[in-house]
Amino acid sequence: MKNVLMAEMNWFDYKKALEETDTVIVPIGSTEILGTHSPLGTDHLLAFELSKRLGEMTRCIVAPTIPVGDAIELFHWPGTITVRSHVLEELYRDICESLVSHGLKRIFFFNNHLSNIPAVAAVGRSLRRKGIMVAQVDWWRVAFIVADDTIESTVHPKGHGGEVTTDVIMAVRPDLVDLSKATPESCKPPFDFHTKYTKYSIFTYPDFTEFCESGGWGDPAHATKEKGEKIIERGLKIIADFIKDFKSQPLPSPVE
Repeated sequence: MKNVLMAEMNWFDYKKALEETDTVIVPIGSTEILGTHSPLGTDHLLAFELSKRLGEMTRCIVAPTIPVGDAIELFHWPGTITVRSHVLEELYRDICESLVSHGLKRIFFFNNHLSNIPAVAAVGRSLRRKGIMVAQVDWWRVAFIVADDTIESTVHPKGHGGEVTTDVIMAVRPDLVDLSKATPESCKPPFDFHTKYTKYSIFTYPDFTEFCESGGWGDPAHATKEKGEKIIERGLKIIADFIKDFKSQPLPSPVE
């Protein structure tokens, strides 16, 4: 493949790509406030760019980006677009079935938004019964793990719009980040209640207005393009290794 982006292929290019791989990466994100200094499209802009890099690393087709997701917790702030989870599930299912109908057998969702996970999971479980393998990554969880030695801020560096998320978007679209408009903020006290037991897989479903005034928390003052590039390189290496294994696994047997 000269170009891994499905949207930029002509029909002959795509037919040839289908002869070279049975694996497709589907970038999904969100349109929402991510602090007052980052673009509203941070999640889907990153999903596109990082999926493109990943596709080039693994020689997989990259489907068009889905730029909206389930962001109801952030709906208080203008600029947020939210799609109900069951609607997202049906959208993902239709997209997957279109891809599968022309020969793709392995679908990897590059997911840049936590609340999209349940919809992807529902589709993945049902498609497995049809002999299709589906997997997804939650990019921000990977980024937070590999960023530990880059962190300088002491104020929620892994917060929504904090240092780490700002590092990463600065590495990809520095022209869209304006640190002079950042609103450094610590989380409100209810944050501790909602996160105290998550390590035991006990979850609540708060609105983000319970946590912050500005649509984000943390202090991005220490964010840099260079740190973002390091985080991306480390994170994509892990995900690329997974995809290589994913491509080598036997396909599941269809269930009648």
